[in-house]
Parts: sequence; structure tokens; C-alpha cells
Amino acid sequence: MAARWSVTRTLLWVFAISAFIATLLGLVLGLDLVAHPPDIPSTVNLPDRLESIRPYLEARWPLDLATNLAAIVAFGAFALLADPIAALAGSDDRAGLLRISIIVSAILAIAGALLYVGATRVTIDQAYCDCGFKIQESISQFWAINIVRGATDWLSHGANVFAAIALIAGGILIGRRGMAASWRWLAWIGAIALIVGMILSETVDGPIGDLVSAAATGIILPAWALILAARLDRLDLAAG
Repeated sequence: MAARWSVTRTLLWVFAISAFIATLLGLVLGLDLVAHPPDIPSTVNLPDRLESIRPYLEARWPLDLATNLAAIVAFGAFALLADPIAALAGSDDRAGLLRISIIVSAILAIAGALLYVGATRVTIDQAYCDCGFKIQESISQFWAINIVRGATDWLSHGANVFAAIALIAGGILIGRRGMAASWRWLAWIGAIALIVGMILSETVDGPIGDLVSAAATGIILPAWALILAARLDRLDLAAG
């Protein structure tokens, strides 16, 4: 049992650290601290605008890649935590909901990150072919990457919804087995922040939605994981 919880504790730490790093790097990208977008006049046509913005995208790419790789590590650890976290709920029938929510959230998040990295890397590694259709290629590439980003955004939203379900289920089921009330409240606050951040990002212009989501993934979820890691040995697993 001690070895089992040692692995679980390690995975919780990996999840917490990777989620914090991914969120921090995402904020650096979002605030344009690595590279500043070019000042392009509104009169410039779309192909020239795309050509002008390319160096900016190339400058962002290494950090963009690191952000998504950190997210993949975080949710990979989260997926591996599905069984041990569900085991903390004991024999309660609702433990299955907790396990499935964690697994689905992790799969959606990893799929979204891999899709984004794969699609974006193509545009960075190979801009255009030498075939005389640069304008057509640039416009096609622009719309293709927009479609991919729309898909990855909604995969991320799905991951957040199932993560919120896991937080609520964990707060209820594990909270009754010796976890502090502050941890249970943290689970509920994290779940609400994930959902509210998702809604705001789709309905309100500006960074407010991203900031709420960043608070959830970069602060609340890591704190939730680290508190759980610290109290694994003290949980009353034998309680009814």
C-alpha cells in the first residue's frame, strides 16, 4: 500500500507542476512577452498580412510547443491518477463517475494539444511550396489552422467540463474520508472556475475568460493536487 501511494503522490506532484508550468507559459504567450505582433495597417490585404505576421508566429513557436508539451505531461499524469483517485472513494458506486470523468478529461486535453502541435508545426516547418501559388497557399493555410484551433478550443472546453465533474465528484466522495473542508471547497471553486472561464472565453471579448481559466489550471488545480498528495496517508479509507 505504501508503494502504491508513493506512485500516486509522485503523479500528483507531476500533474501539479506541469499544469502550473503550462499555465505560466500560456500566459507569457498570451501577453506577448516573448514576441510582439507586428503593427500592420488595416489597409493591407490578407496575403500580405499573413506574410507580415509569419516571423511573429515563428518566434512564438518554441514556447508554444513547450506549453502544449507541459499540458500533455500534466494530463497524462491526470489519466494515470484515475484509478488511485477513484480508489480513495472506497466502495461508493459513484467512484466510477469520478474515474471516467478523469479519463475523459485527460483524453480530450491530450488530443487537443497533440492536434494543435501537429497542425501548427506543419505551418512553421514548411510555409509554402515553390510552385507559384503562394497567395492561394497562404490563404488556405490560414483557414486550415483556424479550423484546427476551433476544434482544439472545443476539445479543451470538453476537458474542462469533465475535469469540473471530477473535481465535484472527488470533493463529495473523498471529502468524506478525512479531507479537510478547505480542500473540498477548493475542489468546488476549481470546478466553477473551469466552467465560468470556458463560458467567458466564448461569450466575452477580451482576456477575462483566459485569466479565470488560468487561475483554475495554474493555481487551484495544482493546490488541489498537492494537498491531496500531502494527505494520502491520513485518509480514512476504511470509513463506510
